[in-house]
Amino acid sequence: MPRRLPSWLTPALAGLIFLLTGLALLPWPGLQNDELFFSGPLYAENSAFYQIHPGGTAIPLMVMSYSGALKTWLYAVLLFFFKPGEVSVRLPVLLIGIGTIWMTWEWTRRLAGLRAANVATVLLATDTIFLMTNLFDWGPVALQHVLLMGGLLAFQQWLKTSSNRMLALAFAIWGLGMWDKALLAWPLIGMAVAVVLVFPKEVFRRIRPVPVGIAVAAFLIGAAPLVVYNVARPGETARANAKFTTADLVVKTMALRQTIDGSTLFGYMVHEDTVKMKRKPRSFGERLSVGLADLAGNHRTNWMLPAWLIGFAFSFLLWNSPVFRPLLFLLITTAVAWAQMALTKNTGAASHHVILLWPFPPVFLGMAFSAMADRIPRFGGPALAALVFFLAGENLLTTNHYLSRFIVNGGSGGWTDAVKPLTRTFGRKTASWYGIVDWGYLNAIRMLRPRAAYPAEVPLFIVDVNAENQEFSRQIGSPDFLFIQHTAGNEMFAGINERLRQRAAREGYVEKVEQTIPDRNGRPVFELFRFQKETAP
Repeated sequence: MPRRLPSWLTPALAGLIFLLTGLALLPWPGLQNDELFFSGPLYAENSAFYQIHPGGTAIPLMVMSYSGALKTWLYAVLLFFFKPGEVSVRLPVLLIGIGTIWMTWEWTRRLAGLRAANVATVLLATDTIFLMTNLFDWGPVALQHVLLMGGLLAFQQWLKTSSNRMLALAFAIWGLGMWDKALLAWPLIGMAVAVVLVFPKEVFRRIRPVPVGIAVAAFLIGAAPLVVYNVARPGETARANAKFTTADLVVKTMALRQTIDGSTLFGYMVHEDTVKMKRKPRSFGERLSVGLADLAGNHRTNWMLPAWLIGFAFSFLLWNSPVFRPLLFLLITTAVAWAQMALTKNTGAASHHVILLWPFPPVFLGMAFSAMADRIPRFGGPALAALVFFLAGENLLTTNHYLSRFIVNGGSGGWTDAVKPLTRTFGRKTASWYGIVDWGYLNAIRMLRPRAAYPAEVPLFIVDVNAENQEFSRQIGSPDFLFIQHTAGNEMFAGINERLRQRAAREGYVEKVEQTIPDRNGRPVFELFRFQKETAP
């Protein structure tokens, strides 16, 4: 009798695929401003949104009104030992993503069996947008996913054993996730609504003073920094962010679809094929990726949207199956979580919000597909294997299409790789102050600059064409002040360069460009310049 393969083999291989595809993508786009948002308090004094001062030491608690400094704390340790760069910033969150994959497998296995867990894990690990939002983590989302699933695993263990320690651990982890980013409330509220609707008897049987008290206390302990902030600034997280709107529902629905099918980051993170000055692949790995993309054709999208529709249809056919209630729980959780981001102002229109619904969609598909396969004893297993192999293969081809476009077209917008050569120029320039004209590269400069090149604080230069102040005159009139701006066509805030020129011209100054910084493709992206008095004709 052949020996059975170990049950952990599938999540191990899925995690390996996730790691290898992540490593292939890792070095291509430049470090982006939001990706490095956590690092502000590490390099610029008093840049934290909120901090406390025990014993005179500044300790950041919040980096935004709804985003805490948990990642800042973690990277304060990591970057003490490792040089700041793409690897030290991106590899840790990539590994955190593998932790999410393993926890998803373990949770699904306990909930619906090994086969459902294996299907969910393969679909999650090959999901292009799940990979890229974790790897580049500009949301940030990596800690959100792993803390959500860590709490779910502990909660599941409490349901099984009634261990108060597991209950406390679950809610402490979720509290920590709320501090990391208060948007964890979306899936938590979704789960709360779903569990009451789907498992009402079980819920009311478990609601007792002691477990409720333990859960509340543990949650508040985990979220303590967020609580401290909202006490110091009463309810500011909710007041500043929880604003209802029905605007942009069409855009938000499109963002949901494009996150599902994998196409949402083309044009945002990587240049489209219409861009000029393409780069030819050079190494064997680059030629392999581009050749595979050419052979496979246009794989901007995968087949996950049809898979979702099929899984949704299957869920109705499984109404008398043991997995129907778990499927309904996942469906309601996902729907309620998405409704919250769709009806909140300034949320839900981009992939880094939509991806917070994950890993519930792949788990839903894993359970639905596996349960349907069980109903076809002879052909169900092979048909399921073929379907999962096809969907995972399509996911990987979409991921490779991104990689090939990075190689040929380069990173776009704030993801330009020109930011790295930009920071290398500082040690070769004579300047006592640097003016940042546009958005998108301040955090990278703070992190990557040569340490002795110039003062640690890099002021953000904000152009106000109507301002008549002495500080502006002092900045443009100092010959040792150097300014950095995007080249024409690459501005994040359209027209900001021209507004600066007009403002300076009113005081008789013109720009004198000293250096232009190109990206890997040779396209000019940044300009370094000083102001000088305009000479009379």
